[in-house]
Amino acid sequence: MFDQLDPAVISLVDVVIAITVTLFLGLFIGFIYRKVTPGSSYSVSILYALLYLSMIVSLVMMIISNQIARAFTLVGALSVIRFRTPIKDAKDTAFIFLALAAGMGTGVGLYMETILGTGLIGIFILLIHRSRVGLQMSKETLVKFTIPLTNGKDTSYHQEVFESFLRDYKLVNTRSLQDSDRLELTFLVKPLGTTENIKFSQALSSVPDIQRVSVMALDEEDFTSNVL
Repeated sequence: MFDQLDPAVISLVDVVIAITVTLFLGLFIGFIYRKVTPGSSYSVSILYALLYLSMIVSLVMMIISNQIARAFTLVGALSVIRFRTPIKDAKDTAFIFLALAAGMGTGVGLYMETILGTGLIGIFILLIHRSRVGLQMSKETLVKFTIPLTNGKDTSYHQEVFESFLRDYKLVNTRSLQDSDRLELTFLVKPLGTTENIKFSQALSSVPDIQRVSVMALDEEDFTSNVL
């Protein structure tokens, strides 16, 4: 494989082609990363790292080629670098390795093989993400709202709405708001199969004593919320 580009015959055109092809592959990998990464885990730093790493590795592979001495020199130089940036999501590591593989492939002159392999992997990543393989959709929802802070009075303002829209619910947190005469309640609920979060939120908000309604539908990757 390393005989594809001999260091003695690498031309400036070879460098331009390799780096340019790698840039487009890095952009493709970054596009896939953005599509499959939920908003709370998405990092623009990871996106830039994918672009930079793929091009840098391509150049490194051209410089090393089949020269063992250069490879050991590079390992020694990289050993002094300390990486302290935490990876939020384990999937980010896979994209980093894919960018490295793209850079290595173009660096040794395997353009068509690298383009085909990167394209297939990107398509399969999208298909796996769209199919939501492995996700457990429990259909649990987090509900927050505030009610008047009263002493000894009935505070079950939500009871009728809950019975109409939910299969089960449990109070998980109660908090008194500072500088306010209101109480914040947080429930973990299981909606009925036909329940729509927006209609549920509107029904809660229509109760006179309930304010600041927040409904967040939870899953294993991210959550969506609407506040009324």
